[in-house]
Amino acid sequence: MSHWVLEYRYVDPDARARVRPDHLAYMAGLHDRGRVVMGGPVGDGSGALVVLRADSEEEVRAIIADDPYTAAGVAADHVVRPWTVAIGGH
Repeated sequence: MSHWVLEYRYVDPDARARVRPDHLAYMAGLHDRGRVVMGGPVGDGSGALVVLRADSEEEVRAIIADDPYTAAGVAADHVVRPWTVAIGGH
């Protein structure tokens, strides 16, 4: 299993507020299953970063597709990058 970094930008603050409880429950479930390592909004609140564990980019894309934020149009510009962890990550 590899690490991946997901970055995205918020585009609809009203939808974000409305859907946030569902999004957080979804992410918490992924965390419980070992898929989400950590995540949260960036300092200026314009978007978020998520560190994931997954076998492939396709698996990460499926996680994105199932996120309530995606269905509600909250987030855009999803950038997925493989990440080679040199320190930590165990």
